[in-house]
Amino acid sequence: MVHENINNKKLKILFLTARLPFPVIGGDRLKPYNILSYLAKNNDVTLVSFYQGKNVPDEYVNEMKKLGLKLHVIPLSPAMASIRHLFKTFFRFPLEIGYYTQPEFKRVVDDLIKEKQFDMTFAFFMRTAEYLKNYKINKILMAEDCRVVYQKRSYQSTKNIIQKLTRWWEYKRLVKYEPEIVNYFDITTLVTEQDISSIQVQNPKPKYRLLTNGTDINKFRMPKRFANRKNILFAGKLDIWANVLMIRDIVNNILPKVKSEIPDCRLNIVGANPSSEIQSLASDSIKIYPNVPDMVPYLQNARVFLHPHSGGSGIQNKLIEAMACGCPVVTTITGIQGIPATHGKDVLIGISNEELSYYTIRLLKDDNYTKVISENARKLIVETHSWESVFEALDKIMYEVMDSAH
Repeated sequence: MVHENINNKKLKILFLTARLPFPVIGGDRLKPYNILSYLAKNNDVTLVSFYQGKNVPDEYVNEMKKLGLKLHVIPLSPAMASIRHLFKTFFRFPLEIGYYTQPEFKRVVDDLIKEKQFDMTFAFFMRTAEYLKNYKINKILMAEDCRVVYQKRSYQSTKNIIQKLTRWWEYKRLVKYEPEIVNYFDITTLVTEQDISSIQVQNPKPKYRLLTNGTDINKFRMPKRFANRKNILFAGKLDIWANVLMIRDIVNNILPKVKSEIPDCRLNIVGANPSSEIQSLASDSIKIYPNVPDMVPYLQNARVFLHPHSGGSGIQNKLIEAMACGCPVVTTITGIQGIPATHGKDVLIGISNEELSYYTIRLLKDDNYTKVISENARKLIVETHSWESVFEALDKIMYEVMDSAH
């Protein structure tokens, strides 16, 4: 591990996040929580993080402190942050950067850097990069995905005029911002080779490294009985626009084709904060399960995880978790990016609604084939996406930064 290789001492590490990594829901919390847990075992780690709201619950603070790190939480008022961005940083930064550019957060970071000689600093997401960019210290930007690609695909795929104009504006700002901000960091990490290739097109000079996402392979595991697997599952945050679009696609274009072959098939939609539109879909053949405490039973009991992804960048954590549970996945080329899966062996990949429908029907009908896909999916994730493999890659990246500084 890094702390054993660099002067045999505890490293002083500063870690910045735009959202408090607790409760551990969503990729923007899951990854930093696990990495902080790992780093804090043998190092002196300080976390500075925003919390959207006036008062962060004591239980959240206590859970983060249990990891053994020092914690500084900065309250963030969504209304005030939006107003400040509108009048202060609207023409300087993309929306997602300006919103998180707050003077109190900067003051805390500046004071900490003056007070402590940090051996390593991390900005998780570009949203916190501004706070480190001008310091001559070891620093890693965990950009995760290529935001230019994400916003370009988002504005191209949506038909809602307000969404399209907002995301087009964000895309135009990111085209200028993203290639520039990476110049200030020793290494920028991304979760897929596709994201690395995309950002290299914009700016090939900085160092980019792959740091994929992991999953708890002991929590997300195969069920005892395959026979319990039934029906189709879609899961995710149900107030995110991309997920709403996928649900519409499933309900309008895929499910009718599947039900024409398998009339008694049911679609289960599971996730946090379903909109009124999503809730209105509930029927005998579509069940909505909002804000469930644990996704594992739904993943273990599903026959097919259907994911008609059509845009975005980065990696889909929910597919990693589904495959770890041996839940057969039907998705698209962009949906599976970052996961080294083979079509027909580990997953089924379609390029049209007709193909997605066909593969879903096959998995619902063919027990033997579905079992093979299920077992292969689990095996692949254990080999490539355990947290241990992520930590090993992180160690190498940190060592590379610190070794080059000596």
